[in-house]
Amino acid sequence: MNEFFVPNISSQWGALLPYLIVAVGGLLVMVVDSFVRTLKKDHLSYLTMFILIGAVIVQIVGRRTDGELLGGMMITGDFTRFFNYLFAGIGVMTTIFATGLFDREGKYRPEFYPLLLFATLGMMILVAANDLLTIFLGLETMSLATYILVGGVRGNIRSSEAGFKYLILGGFSSAFLLMGMALIYGFAGGTGFADITLAMKTQNPDVLIVGLGSALMLVGFGFKVAMVPFHMWTPDVYDGAPSYVTGFMATAIKAAGFAILVRFAMLMQPQLAFAWYSVLTGFAILTMSFGNLVALAQSNIKRMLAWSSVAHAGYLLLGVVTLISPSAGGSDMMMRSQEIGESAGAAILFYLVGYSLMNLAAFGIINVMNHKSGEDAIDINGYAGLSRRQPLAAATLGIALLSLAGIPPFVGFMAKFYLFSAVVRAGLIPLAVIGVINSLISVYYYLRVIVVMYMKEPEESGYQGTELVSVVTSGVLALLVIWLGVMPDAFHRAALVIFRQFHF
Repeated sequence: MNEFFVPNISSQWGALLPYLIVAVGGLLVMVVDSFVRTLKKDHLSYLTMFILIGAVIVQIVGRRTDGELLGGMMITGDFTRFFNYLFAGIGVMTTIFATGLFDREGKYRPEFYPLLLFATLGMMILVAANDLLTIFLGLETMSLATYILVGGVRGNIRSSEAGFKYLILGGFSSAFLLMGMALIYGFAGGTGFADITLAMKTQNPDVLIVGLGSALMLVGFGFKVAMVPFHMWTPDVYDGAPSYVTGFMATAIKAAGFAILVRFAMLMQPQLAFAWYSVLTGFAILTMSFGNLVALAQSNIKRMLAWSSVAHAGYLLLGVVTLISPSAGGSDMMMRSQEIGESAGAAILFYLVGYSLMNLAAFGIINVMNHKSGEDAIDINGYAGLSRRQPLAAATLGIALLSLAGIPPFVGFMAKFYLFSAVVRAGLIPLAVIGVINSLISVYYYLRVIVVMYMKEPEESGYQGTELVSVVTSGVLALLVIWLGVMPDAFHRAALVIFRQFHF
């Protein structure tokens, strides 16, 4: 027995090492900040980036171990590794932007660094969850750290208000999630995904209980991805939080939310396909349409990007709908369904990477802009003539906005192309048409910012960008936006392989 037990433990330690590095790293940053008084505060940023990069390196060079971990509580594979790389990359970029702002203002938030690591750890656990208890553990670890990141800026009323709203509404969403989990536990007799799958395959499953339970869990997931009508926190929180935290929430937390939403939607198939397909279709149309229409009326750039984030959640929901849609036609129905599902899954992964690059570049520039009086750069009119004062910052923000609008040759265009192509292949042409129309609507409010930057005269009270490292980092992200837009095939094929190997 010991012969088989020891190698299994050894392989599990290797698979768990990235999670342990981030967890222990968060504690290490806290200890260093508390006891090493000779260390400069900005050195915590280097330690944080070292920890995140170390977690990535361990996954790249370590032995690949795919399958269940900790008695089935977690699962590892290319799907989880993909998201771990994405979270670590977003964490490194966020650290650079935050430290740049701290250096400029001379006000350091040493608690930011361990909170960022714990939020990242929660996302990693959430994506690897193979049990309802692990889902809750990952979600709450991520959420509790983010609540403090949003509202923890001392002396800033807007930040405190945003953090309080996020905490209260997040608590309600967690209550819905827990109630849904309780119902599904009562239905399946266990909390593991394997227990749920087995119970779903019985001859006469209690569709009412599991349907109600999954609907309540969908409320919790919908809150995290900013899906209408569970989006109400998004504009206020995005506006009140510091820009580096807003960028982190708009990218990493949304990616984590969609990762678990995809897994859970697939778990509910095929018994609840009819319900999930109909409900998510309605939510997708409502989310992208409402987000784009409200964004048209915004004069605050952070609120505009918040509503834009809601709209992009709607586009991604189209991918989830396609993933679980019944395929059309003939004796090869099963093969066609699998093909369409893989195409939709790869499109979702590609979209999340492209969306993260675009938003990080945009919020990276917004983060370094400020009014001469020290006020945040949130009024779109304050960006008038930015192309003359800060040409690199203006070009970077312009590229990010054009890509978000889905204009070629940027990655946003290719992301929407792959996504809408998968929708069309599934025979959901009306949904693709609605998505394209919404994308066209969004062009107006993105271009409005570019017009202000390039076609209006600079004002004396206009915003200034004063932090070179963050501007250059955002510029590098903008180059990646162009590169993935011009040469997307290799990455899209990799995403296809990752999703093809996807399993529970």
